[in-house]
Amino acid sequence: MSRLTSEERRRICFMNKHAGQQMLTPPLLSTADVDGGREHRRQLQRVARAVFSLALAMGGLLLYAFAEFHAPTSLIEAFLPRW
Repeated sequence: MSRLTSEERRRICFMNKHAGQQMLTPPLLSTADVDGGREHRRQLQRVARAVFSLALAMGGLLLYAFAEFHAPTSLIEAFLPRW
């Protein structure tokens, strides 16, 4: 019923061998991708530090604008309680 011709058997055998070879050979890795990852990570860390510093500075400015801050004129005034 489902007999294969010699050409079809040859084609199937070739495809099986080719698929087996592809599974056995590991994919080639490029060292450029590995080195680029380290530099990219450093650049992201620099950007993150800059953004964090800017956020702290802006938060301080906003707090200073909304909070009432009176600097003491002397050390005694700083340590005495206000009534």
